[in-house]
Amino acid sequence: MKTTFTLTMWTFLLVAGCLLILSSLLPAPVTAQSAVTAQFTHWTNATTSTSYSGTGATGNYGSGLTGNTYNYDFGTAVGTPNFNILDSFTAATLNYHFTYPTTVKFRRVNNATVTGLRKSLWFEQSSGTTVNPGGTVSLLPAYDDSLESIFSQGQIFNVGIDNNFQNQGNGSGTNNNNIERVDHIITSGVIASDNTKAGFVVFDRGNGGGHDPFYVAAIASLDASGNPLTYYNAVSVASGSYGFDVSPLMNYIILRKNQFGPVDAHLLMMNNSTSQYRDGVFMNFQALGVPNGTKIYGYSLFPADLGSTAAANLVNYNNAANFPTNSNFAAGGIDQVAVSGLWVTNASYVVLPDRVNSFAANPADGKVELDWALGAVDDIGKLVVERSADGEHFTPLMEFAAPLTSQQTAVDVQPLPGEDYYRLKLVDLRGMEAAYSTVSRVVLGVAAGVSLSVYPNPVTGKRISYTVQGLQPGTYGLRVVDMSGHLVAGQSLSGGSVVAGSLALPAGLPAGVYSLQLVDKRGNGVIATSVECN
Repeated sequence: MKTTFTLTMWTFLLVAGCLLILSSLLPAPVTAQSAVTAQFTHWTNATTSTSYSGTGATGNYGSGLTGNTYNYDFGTAVGTPNFNILDSFTAATLNYHFTYPTTVKFRRVNNATVTGLRKSLWFEQSSGTTVNPGGTVSLLPAYDDSLESIFSQGQIFNVGIDNNFQNQGNGSGTNNNNIERVDHIITSGVIASDNTKAGFVVFDRGNGGGHDPFYVAAIASLDASGNPLTYYNAVSVASGSYGFDVSPLMNYIILRKNQFGPVDAHLLMMNNSTSQYRDGVFMNFQALGVPNGTKIYGYSLFPADLGSTAAANLVNYNNAANFPTNSNFAAGGIDQVAVSGLWVTNASYVVLPDRVNSFAANPADGKVELDWALGAVDDIGKLVVERSADGEHFTPLMEFAAPLTSQQTAVDVQPLPGEDYYRLKLVDLRGMEAAYSTVSRVVLGVAAGVSLSVYPNPVTGKRISYTVQGLQPGTYGLRVVDMSGHLVAGQSLSGGSVVAGSLALPAGLPAGVYSLQLVDKRGNGVIATSVECN
C-alpha cells in the first residue's frame, strides 16, 4: 500500500507539473475590464433653480412616502456649486480623460410592473439630513428628469439612474424599471489606432464589493435610423471588477416620476437620505474584441440576466427569451452614474470622422499639398498640421486659428527627404487636444529637389565617385545593387546641401549595369540612378 501511494503521489506531481508548464505557454486570457483606482473631478455652478411641492413617490412598488408632503429644491435654489464633473480617472495605471460624448438611448419594453416612460433617478443631497414630512428635499444638481439628456452630457458625477435593469422588486421601497438595454451611440463612429488606449467606463453607486454586474458590447454598425444594427459579442462585467470605495461617500436621495397610471408632474422622493460610494470599471477596445484600426459606433449595456452573449442576439431587445422582462436582482439592476462617452489616454490614439471628414497629402513639384475637410468644429480653437519623419514622433508644422472653414489647403514648401508623415490635430477652446485626423504618408525623392550624379559613368577602377545635392541633415545609406536585387556594396553618409564622395566596389565585380541607390535611415528609397561598371 505504501509503494502504491508513493507512485500515485509522484504521478500526481508529474501531471500537475506538466499542467503548470502548459498553462505558462498558453496566452493569458484577455481581461475584459479594469477597476478604476482614482477619480479626478471639479465643480461647476448650475444656471437654473427649481422649486416645487409634492408628495412622496407614487406608483408600483410604493415608496411608503406617498401620504407625506415635501418641498423640493434643485440647483441654485440650494446654493452653489452644483455639478460634480468627472475630468479623468486612472485604470490599470493609465489616466483616461473625456474625449467625445455619446448619444444615450434607454430601450424600454413594458412589463408586469412598469409601463411607459418611468424616470428613476438619484441626485446628490446638500447634506445627510433625513427629510421629515413637510421638510425640504435639497438637491445640489439642477432639475432634469430626462435620462437621455443627463447621460448624454457624459461627465456628471453626482446624478444617476436607480435600479437600471430591475423589472420587479420585493415590495415597498424598491424602484423598478422597464429598461432592457442602454445604447451609447457615436453616430459617425470612432477608430482606435491603439485599442488599449481608448474605451468606455461605467460607474455604479454603491459600496465596494457590492456593485452590480452587467454585460457590455461594442456596436459594430448602425442602421439607417442610427440604431445598433450589428454588435461584437457581449462581455461580462462582474461585481468584483469595479474599484473599491474609491470616491468619497456621497449623500443622495432617490426620486421617481411616472408617466403612466399615476401621472406625476415632477420627480418625487422614493427613498430618504442615504450615503454610498461611486466606483467604476473601464473596458478598452481590446477587451471588447475590437481590433486596431476598426471603426465602431459606441457600446451598449445589458442586464446581468442576458440570455445570450452572441452578437446576433443583442439587437432585438424585444425578444423576451434573451431580454427577460421579469428581472429581479438581489442588489438591484445597477445604479449607474451619469458618466458616458469615449475616454482615452491621448486623443492621438483615436480618429473621429465627424471631426475630420477627410485628409490627404500629395507631392507636387518638390512640395507637399495638404487638403482637408472638417466636420464639427464649433468648440475648436485652432488646427495644427503636424509632420513626422518616422510616423511616430510628430512636431508642429503650421497652425490655423479659429474660425476654421470646412475645407482648407496648405503647402509644405520644404518637406523632408524620403518619407513624410502628416496629420491634423484639433485643439479645443480650453487648449485640450480634441481630435486627430488619420495619418497621410508621402514618399519623396527627385521631386523634393534631391539629385544624385555619378562621374565618370561608365565607372573605371572599381570606384564610384558621386555627388548628392539637396539632402536634409540626417543619416543616409548609399548602396549598389545588381539587376537581381542583390547588394554588392554600400556605405553610410551624412546629409547636407552638397555631399561628394566615393564608394569602392568589390575587386571581382563583373562588368555590367548596376543601380546606385540612396536610402534614408529606415531603408526607404530617396533617389537612384543607373551605373555602368567596366
